[in-house]
Amino acid sequence: MFARLFKLGLALLLLGALASCSLTNGRPITRPLSYHVRDVTVIADATVPTRIIAGVQRRVSAAIAATRPPAGAERVVVLVRIEKLGYGFNARRHLQTAGFTVTAASVETGEPVATGSFLVNNPTDDPMMAEESLAEEIASRVRFAFSLASPSLRKVVRPPRTQSTRLKTAPAPTTPAAVKPATEPAAAVLPVPAAPPAGAIETNVEEGASGAVKLGGTAPAVPCDPAKDKGCAAPKP
Repeated sequence: MFARLFKLGLALLLLGALASCSLTNGRPITRPLSYHVRDVTVIADATVPTRIIAGVQRRVSAAIAATRPPAGAERVVVLVRIEKLGYGFNARRHLQTAGFTVTAASVETGEPVATGSFLVNNPTDDPMMAEESLAEEIASRVRFAFSLASPSLRKVVRPPRTQSTRLKTAPAPTTPAAVKPATEPAAAVLPVPAAPPAGAIETNVEEGASGAVKLGGTAPAVPCDPAKDKGCAAPKP
C-alpha cells in the first residue's frame, strides 16, 4: 500500500516537473523575419467571391507601398492562396471563416523562403460588410506576418456646405448678358432767343393785357366801351 502511494506521488511529481518545463522553456511567439516585399498576388478558386480577392489584393498592395523596406533585407514576392471558406462552430456558426496559405519566394532565385497556413474568422455576419471585413482580416494577418505597415487613411476633402432656398427641380438661374454702355450723345446746343427791341414790349394776354405797347410812338386806337358809348359796336374787353 505504501509503495503504491509512493509511486503515485512520484508520477505526479514528474508530471508537474514536465509541465513547468514546457511552460518556462517553450519558445515565445515572436514577430517573423523582415523581408523586402516587392509585390503580392492573390489567387483562389471559383467558390471565393471576387470582392474578397480584390479586397485582399488592394489592402496588401497599399501596405507594401506604405512600408519602408529594411536595409539589406532579402527581396521577395508574396503569393496568397485562399483555399477554402467555411463557418465556425457553436456561437460562431453564423460567422464565416477563411483558410489560406502565404508563400514568399525570392526574387533572385525564385525559391520559396517562407510559407505558412492561417485561419481567420469574420467578426460580422452583416451581408453588406461581410466580404470586405473578411478581406481585411486576411490582409491584416499578411501584414503582420511580413512586418508591413498599415496604410494611412486617405483624407477626403469635402466641398463647403452651402444653403440655398431654390428647389432642386427649379431651373438654374440665368446670368443676364452684360450690356455695353452706349456712347453719350453730344450735348444739344439750344438756340439763344433774340432779345426784343428796346422800343417794344409784348405783354401776356392772359395777364389782362389787350395788345402791344410801344414806347415812344403814337398811341394805338383803343376800342370804344359800349357801356359809355352807345354807338360802339365793339365787344367789351
